[in-house]
Amino acid sequence: MTQPALESDRISRFLVSSTWLNILLAMQLVAGLVYAYITGDMGSRWTHFVLPFIWFTASVWVIWHTRPAKTRRVYHIGAVLVVALYLIVMFYFSGLLGPSTSHFGQLTGPSGFGMTWGRSLGWSPVFVYTGDLITVSLIPYQAVGLFALAYLVYDALLDLSQSAVGGIVGIVACPACVSPLFAVLLAGGLSGSSTMLLLGAYGYEIATVLFLVAVGILYHRQVLTRQYHQFRID
Repeated sequence: MTQPALESDRISRFLVSSTWLNILLAMQLVAGLVYAYITGDMGSRWTHFVLPFIWFTASVWVIWHTRPAKTRRVYHIGAVLVVALYLIVMFYFSGLLGPSTSHFGQLTGPSGFGMTWGRSLGWSPVFVYTGDLITVSLIPYQAVGLFALAYLVYDALLDLSQSAVGGIVGIVACPACVSPLFAVLLAGGLSGSSTMLLLGAYGYEIATVLFLVAVGILYHRQVLTRQYHQFRID
């Protein structure tokens, strides 16, 4: 296939993907508005209403377009174990997973399972489980976003088994995988300084930017790999 044909095909795929991406985001916004009309809650500000749909859209996009490498079974098993630990740590520090508590007892009842609907779509419905050892409270958009990051880490680990450079780029990017958590923590106001209070007030917005950066680095690590090789050649 000639270079102009390749460019045309690439542009065509980009336009089709962008169209579907916009349709997905629009459908979520419509569903969110309907949900808000029924429940009477659009969040504390308009950005809080929109943020979950940004996380959902980016997560669906990268999961749909990521194809993990086919490699030896032992590498898949190792990557799954590492990613499982990664998810547990991320869920714990994001507050979605914690030790058992009686705070949700009235909600979960004897079964240990419950659901809340008190916030705008994406922030709710929150699925809650309380057992003898752990409590899980899944805020939809955060849970989906963390699973998307974990999937990209899994893909990067499999790359490491085949391409040292490609895998290393993915592993080096992993500090970015946890960056959304630090911004979310700011929402609690970790300091009395005016700067920290300002960051805390917009912690979820900052977390969303960092989430998109983390997803972008991991998803485009192959491009970074090619640029690395090009830099070495030059």
